[in-house]
Amino acid sequence: MKNLSLVIFLFTLHVSWAQAFDLNECVVIGQFEKPEDRYALEVTMCEIFTAMHIKSIPATNFVKQGGSSQVLASDSSLMALKEKGFLTYCLVNVKGFDNRFKKSENPPLFPEGLDRATIYNLYKDEISNLTLEFIFYRDGKSVFNDVFKISNIGNRDDVIKRLKKKGPKYFLKNWFS
Repeated sequence: MKNLSLVIFLFTLHVSWAQAFDLNECVVIGQFEKPEDRYALEVTMCEIFTAMHIKSIPATNFVKQGGSSQVLASDSSLMALKEKGFLTYCLVNVKGFDNRFKKSENPPLFPEGLDRATIYNLYKDEISNLTLEFIFYRDGKSVFNDVFKISNIGNRDDVIKRLKKKGPKYFLKNWFS
């Protein structure tokens, strides 16, 4: 009887955890120094999400070029995006140029996450691996985070191509199952 109760409890816990990340809409925020890297990644992620029937919009539509993404944490921006149906925010940055990186155990709150400076570009010469970190926020708190590793890259376009090719399958398997 104890084993049956334990199995039922673990199954319920798994089901509730698996359903904890229900993504229907998302504002994609790329955290990169170079505007072209930021735009390329935000648009690519929006294309991937749209193909997965997730309503998405790049943050570059709301943040002036060269402006701080901290604007997105203001009450007026949050209300404007909420009126358009966006409650979820996805911060994307480069965790590092290696496959050893793990996801953050305690992601920062949304305003702190927006303040984090990135020291990496989307691509670096003579580097063949890249780890992207994704942190999803609702109501200013992290609801989900993960890392996505990309290998065998030779230039910035390779990063985008591999993300488009391998990303959707990885996301469906690891984020929504």
